[in-house]
This record gives sequence, structure tokens and C-alpha cells, in this order.
Amino acid sequence: MGAAAEVPADQVRVVIVDDHTIVREGLRSILELETGITVVGEAADSAAALRVIPRSRPDVVILDLKLGHDAVAGGLRLLTEIAEQFPEVGVVVLTTFDDQELVMEALRRGARGYTVKDVDVVDLVRVIRAVRSGQSGFDSRSAAHVTGAVRAGPVAQPSLTSRELEIVRLLARGLTNRQIGEARFISESTVKFHLRQIMTKLGVRSRAEVVYAATQLGIL
Repeated sequence: MGAAAEVPADQVRVVIVDDHTIVREGLRSILELETGITVVGEAADSAAALRVIPRSRPDVVILDLKLGHDAVAGGLRLLTEIAEQFPEVGVVVLTTFDDQELVMEALRRGARGYTVKDVDVVDLVRVIRAVRSGQSGFDSRSAAHVTGAVRAGPVAQPSLTSRELEIVRLLARGLTNRQIGEARFISESTVKFHLRQIMTKLGVRSRAEVVYAATQLGIL
């Protein structure tokens, strides 16, 4: 693909990264039947994905963690690179691996959603739309893994300051660090400082985990 295709602003722009052509074609066919979703790019490996994403400017990348013969290591590395290079893009992991440790590792590396490949279309679309709106999205099994990990975490009843509570609530609404700063008249670096403190208190390592932990602990 060349420059980003002209797509209406209300459409969710999706890039599919999977090493199987038939999977990419099947997902494209399914998703493009849904109102409000347009597949703007595909990639079969990490190098192609890192070329396609800046050209197609997706809202959401659907990523299979197992790319080629590199087990899940390659997919996790790519996930990290996407999160670091394109923080505005929401990554949804779509994989065959139904494993709590892998779900949590994907979240730590920046994934905003996680589903297994036998998820039904309704759930997948729900997850894509949630991630596009700045929220986290999971199928029922992945959500259960996150909940279980949070409940097993080291911090049971964290004490958050009033400012930290405000930031958690704004984060749950899908606001970026800059938007949170503007809403509370503080700098983006101050927001980042508070987020680090919040993550430490909740015993988590990503924005998505903050929201789930806060929900499970009754903070939200």
C-alpha cells in the first residue's frame, strides 16, 4: 500500500498482522462486513508490519503472537515495538494461546486487548471498538485471566490519593496522558509521575492493568 487510504473519520481503521494468508483474508472478509470497520493494511511478519503501520495509520492492529517459526517471542517483540513507536495505535492480540502468563505479558508490553482465535465475531468486534475508543478489550477467558492475576497480586487494598483517583477515572474513560493533564491542569510529565505511583501501588505494569485492577478493587 502507498499513502493511507481515504477512509471516513468514523470508521475504525484496522491492520491485520498474521503469517497465514488465509487467516488474514478470512479476517478481512469478516471485519469488512461490519459497519464502521475498514481493513487498511495487512502484514505477514514484523518487518512488513512496521512498514505498513505508518503508511496506513490504523486505529487498531490485530496481532497474532506466533509469526513464522519464532514461537511467541517474535510476536511479543513486535508488540513492544508497535507500542513504543506508535503509542496512538491500539494492539489487539488474536492468538491460539489461552494462557494467563502470556495475557499478562502482552499487557505489560502494551497490548490493549487480547482474544483467542475461536472468539466469535461479535466479541471480536466489541473488543476492536473498545480498544479504538481507548479502553481495554478481552474475550471472556482472557478477562478471567486478568481478573485472576489481579486478585493474586501483592497489593490488596491500595491507598490512592485524591489526585491519583482522578487520574485512574480519566484513564478508564480512555484519555491520553496529555488529555488527562489538560483536564486537571497539570503537565504531561506530572501525569506520568502519578501513573508510575499508581502502578506501583496497584502492583501492575500497564495502563490496561490499572483499569482492571481498579475495577476489581472497587476503586472505579
